[in-house]
Amino acid sequence: MFEAVREEIAYAFDSTVFFRKHMEASGLRPEDIRNAEDFLRIPPTSKSHYRRNFPAGVLAKGYTLNSSHVMRFQSSGTSGDRLNSAILAYDLARRQASALSVNRRFDDLWRPGSRPKICRFAPPNCSDVECATGFSTMEDRTLPDGTLVLTVAHDLLATPEWQVVKALDEIELYQPDLLVVDSTHLAFLARWARRLGRKITSPRPLHIVSGYTLMTRVARRQIEDFMGADVPIGDMIGMSELGYLGFECHDGHRHINNRDFYLEFIRDGKPVEDGRTGELYVTTVDDGLVPRIRYATGDYFTPLGSSCSCGSDLPVVRIEGRATHMIQLRSGRIVTPGAVDALVADAPWIDLYKLEQDRTGACTFRYVANTEAQADDATALGLRLTKALAPNPVHVEAVDYIACERSGKFQPCVSHISAEGARCPI
Repeated sequence: MFEAVREEIAYAFDSTVFFRKHMEASGLRPEDIRNAEDFLRIPPTSKSHYRRNFPAGVLAKGYTLNSSHVMRFQSSGTSGDRLNSAILAYDLARRQASALSVNRRFDDLWRPGSRPKICRFAPPNCSDVECATGFSTMEDRTLPDGTLVLTVAHDLLATPEWQVVKALDEIELYQPDLLVVDSTHLAFLARWARRLGRKITSPRPLHIVSGYTLMTRVARRQIEDFMGADVPIGDMIGMSELGYLGFECHDGHRHINNRDFYLEFIRDGKPVEDGRTGELYVTTVDDGLVPRIRYATGDYFTPLGSSCSCGSDLPVVRIEGRATHMIQLRSGRIVTPGAVDALVADAPWIDLYKLEQDRTGACTFRYVANTEAQADDATALGLRLTKALAPNPVHVEAVDYIACERSGKFQPCVSHISAEGARCPI
């Protein structure tokens, strides 16, 4: 694999203005990178580099945004300004195939000659259409590849009933094979469908791919209870600018795609050992359009280093969440969104939750309860959170409404300290 990395470095150096300057600024040339240890000498690249240099500085020589097979994307803006990017359609398909290969329950979707009908239900910023409002038609919201983007309000819980009914009606009309969703959004739609006596179904075998934000156990429990055990659900690891980085296997473990990418998990500038948490750095392999070298994603994972019962040889990881969402404690410890979600668990008495850390370091856990809630449920969870987040103060509050982020995504765990690049007050 590392020989392929060296070829990618040489290609990026020769073909892209940005990366040549990036290497030269550190006094490096491709021939200086002979092994994995040398590779660490290359400073990581970041979203800001690609934002500033897009398109001319990062597209390889010979390509433009109008070249054949070039697909354009715009990120949702979770971590700041939205990022414009591009990818070759066949690279996207190759990465998707590698990732999905870990889950046998999705094999039927990709049989030779088939083209799955896809509905997307996700934050409007992730829609890839000009107008995803409830006043647009199905034709307005159908992408060139045939994907139907369902309508939803920018602020999820503010979506009115008529817009929910429209989304449910359009699923019935379109008869999809695949729902590509944000799990919090689909859980919201499932709650409404149950309330209205409706179903989310198709005459075709229906599959669900979840992405965009952390798939909480609370959202997954609602989706599985409503959709039933026969509907395959897979959690995707992905980024707008890179496509599929990994997927959940049929045994429920997350695998990451080291066939189409060279992957590093970095902390304090060094690779972490298995079982330790690090930031994912991605280097593309054989990307002719926008080669990326040591691309710091801002997403944290724990590589588990264990084989999986599903039989795949793709590495198993635990998703921890974005750097900007990490809860910083006054003791110096960091608590990841993944760790917070494990504390909450599937919580049958909760429909939705959000843990928010303010600039003083204090944490407020807000939740929307359902009819299953008992008097001592919130007390028990509050004790677990207080212990896990000590010495920072924790307040638990039942509410009827929780707002989405500026991006339109619903993040279950946010920290104003981490988002602003500060440190927790002592």
